[in-house]
Amino acid sequence: MHKRLLTDQAPIILILLLLIFLIFARTGESLHSQLTKVGEYVWADYFSLRDDIPSPSCNQSPNIDARLSQLGERVFSLFTPWKLPPELLAFVAVVVMAVPTAYTGASSIIILAMGTVVYRELRKVGTRRQLALATTAMSGSSGIVLRPCLLVVIISILNKEVVTDDLFLCGIRVFTLTALVFFFYALITKQEPFRVEKPSRALSPSLENLKSLLPYISVFIFMMVIYAVVLDAYMDQFSAPIMLPVLILAVIVYERRISNAEPIYDDPERINSIRGSLTKSMSDASIHIGALLMLMSTFMIMIGMGGKMVSATFLTDFNTTFATMAALVVMFVFIGMFIESMAAVGIVSLMIAPIAYQQGIDPIHFWMTCLVALELGYLSPPVALSHIFTRQVVGEEECLLASREGDNFYYRHEKYLLPLLVMGTTLLIVAFAPLIYGI
Repeated sequence: MHKRLLTDQAPIILILLLLIFLIFARTGESLHSQLTKVGEYVWADYFSLRDDIPSPSCNQSPNIDARLSQLGERVFSLFTPWKLPPELLAFVAVVVMAVPTAYTGASSIIILAMGTVVYRELRKVGTRRQLALATTAMSGSSGIVLRPCLLVVIISILNKEVVTDDLFLCGIRVFTLTALVFFFYALITKQEPFRVEKPSRALSPSLENLKSLLPYISVFIFMMVIYAVVLDAYMDQFSAPIMLPVLILAVIVYERRISNAEPIYDDPERINSIRGSLTKSMSDASIHIGALLMLMSTFMIMIGMGGKMVSATFLTDFNTTFATMAALVVMFVFIGMFIESMAAVGIVSLMIAPIAYQQGIDPIHFWMTCLVALELGYLSPPVALSHIFTRQVVGEEECLLASREGDNFYYRHEKYLLPLLVMGTTLLIVAFAPLIYGI
């Protein structure tokens, strides 16, 4: 019987050994480097059939958004006339980037797509490199709890105890808390006084920059009206993944064929033709997509074949909800350190959530804590996936220069410490405040 059990569990053991090798035998950067190579291999056949598309390579500083659209930089141009101090602009960046994060459903995608824009805007006003890197890594962390994030929809599908409306309502509160905590730490770690341009000088240029955004808003409204009239489809958490690519394509057509507005930045990577910009963006994005798909599929296999080996039954040994929640927080953060978000949600839904519900943890409270903890895990060593993507979009040279800055321990390691402080504080409040006050 033992021999049969060993035979049945052999595939599971091999998978776990493979994961241990990938995670612990290599650093986070090496793991991502290997995955991107796999991504190139996966997509190699496609590119070999197209003579007009250059073979993809793992670009150390991809700027997917800049090749596609000027939308990101025009949004940030609204704040340029106000001459915001670096810490305040970092706060604005985290808040603003929550919106596209909610629509894409993944923090890593936003870092890849718009991380360069965020970092460039912060550096333009003199933001220290460590703070700019920290903000870029966190730019996708606060929006995963907002409507219409796909991750929240998946949670509601896998768990009948919760519905999307309740999750998104609590998500607004969690997002507000995260923004306030970030502002608090930015305030106490600032190196210069907060000085903002007078409204009499800044308001007029800011409104002038707003005019350049009106055509984009009109394009979005026009396309959504077409969807509503022709297809009877409306933007929500279910249709957003399908509608957004078409909306972005409409924006690109507007910029390349209709608009005569000059770009704010003379970016050498920006391609003026529709075909060229789409081709180049997709060729670089496909590398990262291939790597992410391999990462996701690995953990999905682990869920399907090794799920029964993982058990959270020890939670039943705790006599108080505080002890149960403390154990859950540790488990969530550990899972987030090594496992991609959608696979992590699958693991938690199958093996942890039912036991937590039996222990008296409110399902909405449980999942809000889980989402915040997972984001903390993505920002935490040893893998720190968000920092890996930030390194990809910013470039090796900027990260090297940042490592030489700072006159004390905190400022030398701010790119790691600030996100950990913000998300760690938010996690403690989200996890234990409702238990303390009986909310």
